[in-house]
Amino acid sequence: MSQAETGPVGQRQIYFLASYVLVFVAAFVALTPVLQIIVPLHAGRIDPADKTRILSQAMFWGAATAAISNVAVGALSDRTRSRFGRRRPWLAAGALLMVVTYVGIAQSRSPLQLTLGVMAFQVAFNMMMAPMLALFAERVGLAQRTTMSALLGVCYPLAVAVGSGLMALGPATENGRLILLSLILLAVVLPFVLLFPEPVGAPYLRAPGRDRPEFRGFLAPFKSRNFSLVWGGRLSLSTGYALVSAYLLYFVAEAFRAEDRSAELSHSILTSVALGGVFVVAGVVAVLGGRLKSRKSAALAGAVLLCGATGGAALSEQWGFAVACFLIYGIGQGAYGAVEMGLMADALPDRQGQGKDMGLINLTVALPQALAPVIAVVVQQSGGETRALFLGAALCFGAGAVLISALKPLRRLEEGSGSKMV
Repeated sequence: MSQAETGPVGQRQIYFLASYVLVFVAAFVALTPVLQIIVPLHAGRIDPADKTRILSQAMFWGAATAAISNVAVGALSDRTRSRFGRRRPWLAAGALLMVVTYVGIAQSRSPLQLTLGVMAFQVAFNMMMAPMLALFAERVGLAQRTTMSALLGVCYPLAVAVGSGLMALGPATENGRLILLSLILLAVVLPFVLLFPEPVGAPYLRAPGRDRPEFRGFLAPFKSRNFSLVWGGRLSLSTGYALVSAYLLYFVAEAFRAEDRSAELSHSILTSVALGGVFVVAGVVAVLGGRLKSRKSAALAGAVLLCGATGGAALSEQWGFAVACFLIYGIGQGAYGAVEMGLMADALPDRQGQGKDMGLINLTVALPQALAPVIAVVVQQSGGETRALFLGAALCFGAGAVLISALKPLRRLEEGSGSKMV
């Protein structure tokens, strides 16, 4: 660990942490409107009568691809040796490839082409996300993790709200929307890659040899009780998130149709209200920082609130009540998200393979993206409405609460030897 991580936070470390958060926001801004709005609308243009099946097919195979690519890139970045570091080459390549995959999605004219476009898009996104998760474990010290985790917990809902707003108020054409997202992504990621070199001299950056991370022991982290519980809890909550986010546009269009409000605008209103709740909680946690005694308590409270809010929205008949439910949803999302990254990093059992292990944990985001479309197809074929998907999300959040409640106090990892910046 660098001195910035183990001692007082230096100015350069502050710049790095601020830029790291900004990259997370930009990455999710480049992701969420594509999967939540652009791809669903594109599926509707391919076949309006079969849009749910087309979307579910694309989301399923895209998520399966994401699951594989995230772990693979994490493991490969552990073994990467270059003068640019281990993580930065993958991060830059992923950002550039994401822009290329936008073209593939826009040019798709059949369900198969759309599915292939989404799969390529997921590979590119995870080429970015895998090294970013590894950088958190390597470059954010224990004293900084609670505050950083709180800030990162805001990134996804902030990106959802910003992306939804850009889709509602920005360019009206698909090509215009994708160009805007490309400019935002590249303007943030490429400066980060160029301005912040990786540390050298730490144990995990030794020259290739006996200490070099290996692919063996792929599932060894699951021998740790806390790793398994953190993994399972995040899987359950992420499945709930996936059901809500992927089908929110269809939900508001079916349940709260209004002549003076488009589905895109309703989507933007709900995501913005939820973001307000996230900001309130994440702000409090960020200010408390290291004084927060229990990450488990915050995560558990968040899961319980998510369960109740999603169930309430699913049963709601009034637009105003649904808006109130999404405010509570945002508070729950903020409480869990504010400690999520800290829980993940603290639960890592192996310092040598952090890229691979964080990739394993990130499967809990990729796999739900595959589970959600399967659940949606089953519900549709059984004659259920989109409301049933939100009830399913509530059950997932409840299951996550049960797993989180079983966590034992996480043991802090000892800091390693010093390193220097080059």
